[in-house]
Amino acid sequence: MPVPDAGSSDAYAVLGVDRNADDKTIASAHRRMARRHHPDLAGESATRQMMHINAAFEAIRDAAARAKYDAVRTPPPPRDGTGGAGKPPGRPSGSVLDFGRHVGWSLGEIARVDAGYLVWLADRAEGEPYRDEIDDILIGMGIPRRRAYATADGTWGRFSRS
Repeated sequence: MPVPDAGSSDAYAVLGVDRNADDKTIASAHRRMARRHHPDLAGESATRQMMHINAAFEAIRDAAARAKYDAVRTPPPPRDGTGGAGKPPGRPSGSVLDFGRHVGWSLGEIARVDAGYLVWLADRAEGEPYRDEIDDILIGMGIPRRRAYATADGTWGRFSRS
């Protein structure tokens, strides 16, 4: 069970419950927090903290409230111009990707760090515009590759480039 964080703006963190907690668990967490932070017990200085606890409970007290809260509160993943691989290592060469875990990286930077990703990417539809460039990079690295390609009738064929 998460540790309660009454200073958080996330209702689940305030009550110290998991995002998958059921009604009973949430109500129990609210009662436990109220026994500890109610102004009648903890003094006037706890008033603000108790207000946060009550607001958190109201926001997620039942399944319908949680669904509404989650729909509004679930933030999109941060977009800082990088994907899961982080910032590019530098010395860019070749086309720069605007998607995937290597967003913002050039194909040359990817090849130096993760050549396997280029092999994987070349066989995907989103890699189609880069296939010849990827093949040239991999061949230059001494990595033989069998590349998939779409045929005119929509089936997939394979050829080897050397």
